[in-house]
Amino acid sequence: MRIALALCTLPLSLAVAPTLAQSTTLASTRPVAPAPAKLATYPLFVSEQKTTHLVFPSPVTYVDLGSSGLIAAKATGSENIVRVKAAGSGFSETNMTVLTASGKLYSFVVGYQRNPRQLGLDLGAPSAGPARLPVLPLYVSDQKTTHLVFPYPVTYVDLGNSGILAAKATGADNIVRVKAASNRLTETNMTVLTSGGKLYMFVVNYQHDPKVLSLDLSTMTSATARASSGSEAILSNTPIPQGNLDAYSKQALARGGSAASDTKDQLSVRAGSVGYQQETLFFPLHLRNRSNVTYDVDFVKFYIQDKKVAKRTAEQAIELTPTYVYNGNLKKIEAAGKLQQVFVFRKFTIPDQKNLVIEVYEKGGGRNVKLKLSNRDLLRARGFR
Repeated sequence: MRIALALCTLPLSLAVAPTLAQSTTLASTRPVAPAPAKLATYPLFVSEQKTTHLVFPSPVTYVDLGSSGLIAAKATGSENIVRVKAAGSGFSETNMTVLTASGKLYSFVVGYQRNPRQLGLDLGAPSAGPARLPVLPLYVSDQKTTHLVFPYPVTYVDLGNSGILAAKATGADNIVRVKAASNRLTETNMTVLTSGGKLYMFVVNYQHDPKVLSLDLSTMTSATARASSGSEAILSNTPIPQGNLDAYSKQALARGGSAASDTKDQLSVRAGSVGYQQETLFFPLHLRNRSNVTYDVDFVKFYIQDKKVAKRTAEQAIELTPTYVYNGNLKKIEAAGKLQQVFVFRKFTIPDQKNLVIEVYEKGGGRNVKLKLSNRDLLRARGFR
């Protein structure tokens, strides 16, 4: 009986053996999954006395801070610039992660440094890794005021600490006045963003009697004044990067065409063909001064108005504000000279019973010119290459 039982179990053992051998063979030939790729991590040092700005090539959609020792946020009015600062003097090494609309993730290891030298990094530079942004020296006093003149209206000013005071000069959107709060100013920095998409960075120190009391930043070379070598600011009020706005504006001016024109006292104004790109309208204006007297542009006004206004009825006008003006820093038209500008707006249309009115006003003079465009002029807008 015992012998019969042993013989019965023998075939079962022999039947199992080939199956185990087959499973071992399959496991050894199964492809192995590749190891996950390690993302590049960049070193970053920040301080509570200075603000560091990071310029990304596309809008920022997410920022994560490893600890409460860091403070970070988008620069006001910009979609692709992040300002970073230490919450206090000293913190344990931590990290920061940024995600952009393009789907790219940027990783930083962040340490404290009271006097960091890298105050701006361009993450979209063509070179490998972030590129360091240029920084200008600036000396201020509590006894004198320094004025900075920029080529475009200023949209954002950041001060590294409370030791300096800064504000736009009254009545001038492109001039910033700077002063030390006291003679105990600790070295800090100041960052300015303009509607032209340029980021200007300054290292600020105290000097009782500064020799330079005004700086004209419009004379800087484009390589120095650029927001970076690869990226420009993407302003919140337009989905188009500033470099592209300039390129499209040049195309709009080169097309010619005429939507409307008018002449008064030898000043002629012609509206070129309207351009359209990415929910954005481009209105080119060609101004020519045929007189022997210079013409100073005070301002250009755009508003939507009823075509016909009944007597004793209040006139309804809706003023429109451009998000960007190409050549907006140019205000003077020399004798027998000309000026070309492009006014950029978020997309809009005009009701059939209304017109878009464009008025050009002379500073201290009476040579004011008015143009009228209809909704048909907008619907004929042409795209760009």
